[in-house]
Amino acid sequence: MQPIFTNPTQLEKLAKEKYAVPQFLMMENAARSLAEFILDFAPERVVILCGKGNNGGDGYAAARLLQNKCDISVICIEPPSAEEAKVQYEMCKRLGIEISDSDRWLSDRPQVILDCIYGTGFHGELPETVKNLLDEANKADAVKIACDIPSGLYFNADYTITMGEQKLSLYSDKAKAVCGKIIVKDIGIAREKLETPEACCQLIEESDITLPLRKNRAAHKGTYGHTVVFCGEKAGAAILAATTAMNFGSGLTSLLPVKDSNLSQFKISPSLMIADSIPKKASAIAIGSGFTEFSENAAQQIKKWFTTQKSPAAVFDAGFITAPEFPALLEELNKIDEARIVLTPHLAEFSTLIKNLTGEEISVSSLAENPEKKIELGKIITKRFPETTVIIKSANTFIISGEECFVVADGPQSLAKGGSGDILAGLTAALLAQGYTAKDAAITTAEHHALAARKIGDQAYDLTPEKLISFISI
Repeated sequence: MQPIFTNPTQLEKLAKEKYAVPQFLMMENAARSLAEFILDFAPERVVILCGKGNNGGDGYAAARLLQNKCDISVICIEPPSAEEAKVQYEMCKRLGIEISDSDRWLSDRPQVILDCIYGTGFHGELPETVKNLLDEANKADAVKIACDIPSGLYFNADYTITMGEQKLSLYSDKAKAVCGKIIVKDIGIAREKLETPEACCQLIEESDITLPLRKNRAAHKGTYGHTVVFCGEKAGAAILAATTAMNFGSGLTSLLPVKDSNLSQFKISPSLMIADSIPKKASAIAIGSGFTEFSENAAQQIKKWFTTQKSPAAVFDAGFITAPEFPALLEELNKIDEARIVLTPHLAEFSTLIKNLTGEEISVSSLAENPEKKIELGKIITKRFPETTVIIKSANTFIISGEECFVVADGPQSLAKGGSGDILAGLTAALLAQGYTAKDAAITTAEHHALAARKIGDQAYDLTPEKLISFISI
């Protein structure tokens, strides 16, 4: 895991005050990281876009370090105002580095474009002149690199070289579209020294997951639990979730149709059983996939089953989460000690759930652009329902468990396909059935779900739920 921070300026202040690292040295190290990264592409020509602040200062310093290694041109958006940027600008001028306020160099086919216009402190709308410049940069056939963050989240970077630590502003949905690959470089201090305990969340990596590998040679099917998936009006979604659970280690898997379920329309795999109530030895349930309405009968079955189990587990998804009746059910289930409950809403479902819980109306676009708000609202849920973990599905998926927050950023755009969420629900239920905690199940399933989709391809248009299931094996 990598810690993610909300306020990077506080960490820079720590570097200056606690470790006596001066601003010019941090800028010099940032520029060196940029220059070394650029040289890996062996470019003949590099264009650097510089703003007036310290982000621009990084660009001027990088231009100086790249001089005589490749052909360098600097586009000055506006004269530097930050003191260190002024010094770097003056050095570039005296060294004879080409500096202009014109975008003409973008037409000279540079191999690399480095964006150093605005950093993480920029807010508001980009000036039209800057937008026009970035439009030209985005169209160029060049490797595009952003310093710290793509300017205004408008520059379309292939790589974002962020300095010192991971920053929460890089993990909005809007940022996901333009950041490319995010790489952290140091500013002259080891990350462990710079990264304080006040991280707002943790970035999940492949090494953080624990797959349900079968290491017990004396195991039997009961060792790996029994997953029960309720079938609603659109039973195909439940079949996908149940099939996934079976493929992700659940020892037994049953489908449980409710009234008005259309399960009979489908051919069911002989691997899946059909139940008329929750089996006594069930170890986890999943409900919501394919549901458009709340089922009071199903809710009563779930409440009764929860009271008979030592550590009952459930995944709630889709239409069940958005029902006005759901908060009352969730409150009842959270009264059970050691309950393990996971909610898997996408942003629209999450918005409706928050409205039902608090009365607050928040748009999907606001949630997508504001990761801090996702965390804040997720913690409202986990504080009110302490046995509950929330997986907030989006371009970057946020997991809230108690006071902890985790981010899964590996999910590709190929997952934007109906049924992908049902697969996630099935993965999560399978791990709960096999005894995982709600937090551990959420972390492993969200990251593994993302990595399985990557095997199919980030840009693949032919990802289907069935294909995704086939890629969840190790």
